[in-house]
Amino acid sequence: MESSTGHHPFAGFWSRAAARIIDLLIIIAVFNMIYLVDRLGADAGLWTGMGLGEGGLTGAGISMANVLRGLFFLTFPVFYYVYLHAMYGQTFGKMALRIKVVNEDGTPLDYRKAFLRWLGYFLCDLTFYIGYLWAAFDPRKQGLHDKVCKTVVVRTDVPFPLPEAVEPEAPTEAPPGDPASLDTGADRPI
Repeated sequence: MESSTGHHPFAGFWSRAAARIIDLLIIIAVFNMIYLVDRLGADAGLWTGMGLGEGGLTGAGISMANVLRGLFFLTFPVFYYVYLHAMYGQTFGKMALRIKVVNEDGTPLDYRKAFLRWLGYFLCDLTFYIGYLWAAFDPRKQGLHDKVCKTVVVRTDVPFPLPEAVEPEAPTEAPPGDPASLDTGADRPI
């Protein structure tokens, strides 16, 4: 697909990699803030700590607080990628680099497709990141997770050409004596 200027609107490998690094830095920053607040609150005696002292487990074990902490640390990345891709087509890293994820036909992702694409990240990880590197050599700049989910990452500063609409054929006219004719001309007897 080419735009009218002859440039491909697909986002390149390096802009995608930079967006991914920004996203990972944001997730790590949020994790560190939550950990810091949790640690300060536990040190002040406001709630129990994680049980991860300097010498290993300190006996906190499985508590409701630890279950909630674990749930947050497991679900936040899912929320971050799935929600932002489904709602805006972009994570904060992609917004910063002006790139967006869309379906191959140019329509926005829904939550199901955004979740499947997030699961596709694990395919890329399991292939020792070859799934991500695939985007560097693919003509449509699709990684393995994009190929599986039939998505593309496009630049938002270049218009994405939508598929050509098929013009409907003009209706054929019925013979004047045909009762199925939609012609309401005054010259015909009623």
